[in-house]
Amino acid sequence: MKELTNIQLEELNKALFEAFDEDSLEQMLRFRLGKRLSSIAPSNKNLPTAIFKLIDRAEREGWIPQLIIAARESNPGNSSLLEFAQQFAGLTPMTAPELGLEKIIRATNSFLDVSKWRTHLGKIEAQVCRIEIHSSHFTGYGTGFLLGPDVIMTNYHVMREVIEGKGAMPDEVIFRFDYKRLTDGTTLNRGTEHRLAAKDWLIDKSPPSPVDDIPGPKDTVPEPDQLDYALLRVAEPLGNRPVGVKGGPSDSLRGWIKVTATEYNFLPDTALFIMQHPKAAPLKLALDTNAIIRVNANSTRVWYRTNTEGGSSGSPCFNSLWELVALHHYGDPDPVRKPLYNEGIPFAAIQKLLEQRGFSSVLG
Repeated sequence: MKELTNIQLEELNKALFEAFDEDSLEQMLRFRLGKRLSSIAPSNKNLPTAIFKLIDRAEREGWIPQLIIAARESNPGNSSLLEFAQQFAGLTPMTAPELGLEKIIRATNSFLDVSKWRTHLGKIEAQVCRIEIHSSHFTGYGTGFLLGPDVIMTNYHVMREVIEGKGAMPDEVIFRFDYKRLTDGTTLNRGTEHRLAAKDWLIDKSPPSPVDDIPGPKDTVPEPDQLDYALLRVAEPLGNRPVGVKGGPSDSLRGWIKVTATEYNFLPDTALFIMQHPKAAPLKLALDTNAIIRVNANSTRVWYRTNTEGGSSGSPCFNSLWELVALHHYGDPDPVRKPLYNEGIPFAAIQKLLEQRGFSSVLG
């Protein structure tokens, strides 16, 4: 097995912490590997520190693969361990004889906890909106999503005419949440309309790059501050308000999409889900479990196969665990051949720029 990257080491750390307490970790090491936790992390009752020292020792002595297999065998039902082990061929052992004829066909496809996955999907539905710009010069549409109680992100190019004051005014922008078909498949919920704050509505912005309009393959990369995003403030903290009836139960609060400090590792042929309003339609979800193609040289763009259409610009992109990993912004610009990819901005690049500019605190 190849040496683990720093990101993979952190993922392993998290997986072990979720799967074991101190006693079960000690038993796993003793019974499966013949090692004692006390000799690896002597006199240390702090589980996170003990796990860190365990991984460090295993990495230095070259038994990381054995550690992963032992952990999986000791806790075969833990989804975090399974997902991590599936990144590496041969590290997903079958523990029950009757499962011997079942195989992992694609290691990058993970098993998902159905109820947890469905719950996350339901929350995200309430946190994505259709953006409408109705000016005397044009009508435009895009997609946006909540990143805080009153903070919405979309593409710069969706809001260009408003930001640059050329063709549209701030009061001509509508954020329409909950615009979707109901469960009967025919009834259309028109949703709720929200507006930009009266002043200081533009928190931060980053324009797209001229490189985005060059058909691939590309010899150059966008600058780190050309990330095609607009971070906007709306007039009310709708993320702290109930969805639907005013005064509803606290668990019906709209909320917002959470971000993580961990930089996501875009493995080729892994999943990417996009919640969007394609062609200004009611809310849609596009899924592709074999989506990721590649990341560019400076990690400012990621290519994927997940479908989008006009109106999808500004949509949030998720991995299979509903973690926000990218901001969708473009499709293949080649006008002649069949499109080969869609393109997004890795969210870690956006977070880095926001941090440099002092805007990290606005994210919920």
